[in-house]
Amino acid sequence: MKVLLRAVLFFDALLDLLLGMLLLMSPFTTLYAALQLPVPQPALFGQLLGVVTIGMAWLLFMATINGQLTVTVARTAGYVNLASAILIAAWTLFLDMPVQGAGKIWLLTLAAMLLFFAIVQIPSAKKVRLRERALADQAKADRAAATADGYYPNNDVADVSDVSNVNDVTDVSRRSAARPGRPATSNASPTSPEYRREPVITPPPGYGPGTEVMPEPDPDALPTAHHARQNPHS
Repeated sequence: MKVLLRAVLFFDALLDLLLGMLLLMSPFTTLYAALQLPVPQPALFGQLLGVVTIGMAWLLFMATINGQLTVTVARTAGYVNLASAILIAAWTLFLDMPVQGAGKIWLLTLAAMLLFFAIVQIPSAKKVRLRERALADQAKADRAAATADGYYPNNDVADVSDVSNVNDVTDVSRRSAARPGRPATSNASPTSPEYRREPVITPPPGYGPGTEVMPEPDPDALPTAHHARQNPHS
C-alpha cells in the first residue's frame, strides 16, 4: 500500500511541476491563447501561484523518498487536490468563466486527474497510518515482554523450585547463556577437595639433583699428596 502511495505522490509531483511552470509563464499571453486558457490577471498573481505549486511539487517528491513524510504529505495533498478539483469543475461547468473549446477540455482533464489523486491518497494514507501505528504498538509490546521475561537478579535463577516445567529450565538456561554475566565467586573453603594442597615430597639422598651424599672428612687421616700444607722435602 505504501508503494502505491509513493507512486501516486510521484505522478502528482510531476503534474504540479508542469502546472507551476505554466503559471510562471503568465505574462506570455500568446501561450495561453494557443492553449485557449484564461490568462491570470494580473500576471503577478499567476506567477506567485506558480511558485507555490512548484514548492508543492518539491514537497511531494521528497515524500516519495522519505518514508517518514509519506503519510502526512499524502493526506494533506489529498485534501488539497480534492478542493482544487471541486473548484475547477465548478468554475468550468457552472460559473461564468471565459473559456471555450480546448480550454474547457484542459481544465476538466486537470480536475479529473486531481480528483483521482485525491481518491487514492486520502484512504491510502489512512490505511498506511493505521498499519504503522499497529506495528509500532506491537513492537513496543514485544520489547516490554522481552524485558519482563529476560530480567533475573544477578543473572541467576533464585530458586530451582520456582521453575515448574522442564522447558522453562531450558529457556532460562539459554537466556542465561546468551546474556553475559558477572564472574562467579566461589564460596568453597580451602579445606575442600578442590582446593586441598598436596604435600611436598622430598626425594631421599642421592636420588635427585642437590641431594648428593658427601662423606665427612676424617680428622685423623693423613693429608693427600696434593694437600697444600704438605712439605715436599719431608
